[in-house]
Amino acid sequence: MRDIGKNIRSLREKKGMTQEALAEALFVTRQTVSNYETGRSRPDLDMLVKIAQVLEADVNQVLYGLPADQDRSQEARRLGIGCLILAAVFLLLTLPAPLLNEMLKRAYVGATLVMALSFLLKPALWLVLGWCVLQGLWLLRVIRPLEERAWMTWTRRGVLLLLAVYVVLLLPPLVVGLIQVIQAGLGMPYEALAEIPQIPAYTRLMNRLLYFTVFIPQGCALIGAALWLLRFPKP
Repeated sequence: MRDIGKNIRSLREKKGMTQEALAEALFVTRQTVSNYETGRSRPDLDMLVKIAQVLEADVNQVLYGLPADQDRSQEARRLGIGCLILAAVFLLLTLPAPLLNEMLKRAYVGATLVMALSFLLKPALWLVLGWCVLQGLWLLRVIRPLEERAWMTWTRRGVLLLLAVYVVLLLPPLVVGLIQVIQAGLGMPYEALAEIPQIPAYTRLMNRLLYFTVFIPQGCALIGAALWLLRFPKP
């Protein structure tokens, strides 16, 4: 029970809350929460129950801390999920390649689909890899995520919004590429295949975005690492 303050801080950080957010939820001042965490004062029984409820923990976890094995198992599970996503993206990137390349050689069809899949999946592969590396380092207790702050929420949303915009911009060539492959499979002549609408503003924007993903896709690992530091996904 000597580490109640340390346990409160650990559970708070695990949930991604600031001292201000916890204090607001408990209807106390930030200084009160700080005193609890530094050991200057101790919460009474009623306050311990409130803290446990707010932090979605058991009172015993506030008193004695989260068992090390349980804590590490949760982090290991998150890393395992990340690795499964990484493997799935890798398979999606590699398995269709021989078939699409063969179609490209025979009928000059599939180039649009190959391009769209490459521009979508290669950055995703590096992004997830960057996240998994930092999650592994956290599991080894080499690093720790940043403490949740107000600016982090908006930064996290901004990064996710940019990634969503990038995916949306890739939808036209991806859809057109799929239509072309289907049309070629049905025996339609090359001249009758669907084409990507030529919109100058869209083309210029895509060229600038794709320059990064084509020549330095490894940079997306930094985005994945940044998302981990920004506590995405939140525990």
